[in-house]
Amino acid sequence: MRAIPTKCVKEGSVLGENLYTASGQILLKSDTILSANLLYKINSNKIYTIYIKDEHSDYEVNRLLEQSFRVKGVLLIKELFSLALDDKHVLDFHNKLSAYADDVLYELKSSQNQSIEYIDVKNVDAYIYSSSLNVALLSCLIAWKMGYNDEMVKHIFLGAIYHDIGIALLPEDVINKATALTTKEKLMILNHPHGGYEFVKSKSYLSAYIKQIVLQHHECVDGSGYPQRLQGEDIAEIAQIVGIADIYDAMTSDRPYKRAVPPSEALEFILGSSNKYNKKVVDSFIQHIVPYPKGALVELSNGEVGVVDEINPNFPLRPKIRLITTTKKGYEYEEVDLEFQNNLVINKLSYDII
Repeated sequence: MRAIPTKCVKEGSVLGENLYTASGQILLKSDTILSANLLYKINSNKIYTIYIKDEHSDYEVNRLLEQSFRVKGVLLIKELFSLALDDKHVLDFHNKLSAYADDVLYELKSSQNQSIEYIDVKNVDAYIYSSSLNVALLSCLIAWKMGYNDEMVKHIFLGAIYHDIGIALLPEDVINKATALTTKEKLMILNHPHGGYEFVKSKSYLSAYIKQIVLQHHECVDGSGYPQRLQGEDIAEIAQIVGIADIYDAMTSDRPYKRAVPPSEALEFILGSSNKYNKKVVDSFIQHIVPYPKGALVELSNGEVGVVDEINPNFPLRPKIRLITTTKKGYEYEEVDLEFQNNLVINKLSYDII
């Protein structure tokens, strides 16, 4: 199966996985045949990217977490952030979240070298909660790759969960605004690390590492970040880990005011801005990102379309693919390894259903 924007999905397509509402209820089950009414229902729930099954991409993606286990975490984060608005009973939910973190890290440890080839399907209204979990998962993989021990990885996981608590404390009409922000609203967004830190700094049950991540995750080594314009080694490495993961997830997610970009574009952006980030963090990050996931359709520089079959670890931008040719009897496929085809490059993901 492959991820595709809902605007490109045609009637009769087969849903590749369960879809959930913002409250965690199943909206549609995997293998549902999508009618015009069902596609309208999906869009009405502000889900703008889904997985479909088709004859070209029968590959089952490797998820870091089983889907219902993910949903459990997202709902925990949602309730934690809701409680934070009144600053009540946060400790009780922090303890639940800490126990959840132990379970997640136990599951994740066995796949700590796995690449991220799965695009998370989010309800836009639940973006901040889904994003917090995604950023936490990727941050853990980066941290393990960099040699952090399990105890520190748990601090990083929880720090990533809390990193946008300052956003959660803002008015909902600012968080979910689909039009341009006013100057005042932009300042509120830019100040969210400081607002989040003001919330967590007095919580004795939160480690200094978590608080550091909340405050510094938008700082850049060249001094162009915020809110303190820190530079170089003044920025905690663990905050840079969460910061990189946050940028990647933000770019590859549908949000109220913009649609997601493909993993390849997000990766190119981060590599093009590498002077802003700790090199060790960037190097560890890119080892976990698959720019063109297995099962994806890609358009080549010669106009042909193929399906990605296998990622070349040393050349992730040049995977093994099958070129697709339409015939009277159906389709024919030709295996091509782009690592050895210097005259061909991938131009972009293709969302057409051939």
